[in-house]
Amino acid sequence: MKRVLVTGASGRIGRRVVPLLLEHGYDVTATLRRTQLAGSWAKGVQPMPLSFPASEALGQKLAGFDAVVHLAGIMPPASDDEVFGTNIQGTYQLLQAIAALEKKPRLLFASSDATYSTGWSIGPYSAPIVEDGTGQHPTVFYGLSKVIGERLCLYYEEMHKIPIVRLRFVWTLEAPEILDLFLQAPYKDRLFDEGLGKWDDAVIAAPLEEDGSPFTEHVCDVRDAAAAVLLAIESDAAPGQAFNVAGPESFRYTEIGPRLASKTGMRVVEARCRGIHSYTLSIDKARRLLGYQPRYQVMDSLEEALAAKTKK
Repeated sequence: MKRVLVTGASGRIGRRVVPLLLEHGYDVTATLRRTQLAGSWAKGVQPMPLSFPASEALGQKLAGFDAVVHLAGIMPPASDDEVFGTNIQGTYQLLQAIAALEKKPRLLFASSDATYSTGWSIGPYSAPIVEDGTGQHPTVFYGLSKVIGERLCLYYEEMHKIPIVRLRFVWTLEAPEILDLFLQAPYKDRLFDEGLGKWDDAVIAAPLEEDGSPFTEHVCDVRDAAAAVLLAIESDAAPGQAFNVAGPESFRYTEIGPRLASKTGMRVVEARCRGIHSYTLSIDKARRLLGYQPRYQVMDSLEEALAAKTKK
């Protein structure tokens, strides 16, 4: 049985990763920051009180693990100071501790598509974003923190021979949160004046780019993200690589919106937004090297979320 330490176990991805590891026979230790572990699997997990940045040296806390899944991290609306402490300083402390071990566990570092600056990018992407060909150009400090985290990983990988896998997760959500993309209009604050108030009522929001073209987005159901983590732990081809982790394909709100409308009776309202640019992440590398096969199309997640609402 392999021993795995999961940081950020109570976070969105961690809550799915831990039970999946238990299901596959792993001995799991989980770090805790504020929230408690899920009651359904808490008894099968060894808790480790630890937050990042760590207030004390990690020392031998990491000894004996075969893998460390580093999911702990924070993002806006947390302040840049908090993001620096958790995402950069915390990752440095973790790498330093692993470097001092005689037997070094495989480290999975949770990076982000924010390193590319998707959605709120400087400009549009003319082709799918690939790990080894598309430059990383963050436009928010959170994205910068993940770029620095990846650079730290590359340094410790080369200088201290730590086997590291960098997973660049796209916007990763539970099924009800994917539904909220259409019903809660997260791009409302970017509407042009002509569109103000259009999404205030109960409608299905379909954002358009500044020039009026349909906005293409790429998300990931959290269950697919957890499956990618398991593959990255087990694959011999994973160390030394960066992988995009996303759903089976990107989508247009203007195409999915009417399909959602047919199931809800709501109307679709299109509106132009400032500063958003279409993007698609290529997952070809993860498919090829990890055997990653994401299962959940956007409509799958939406239909599940609608069914759950109906049962309530």
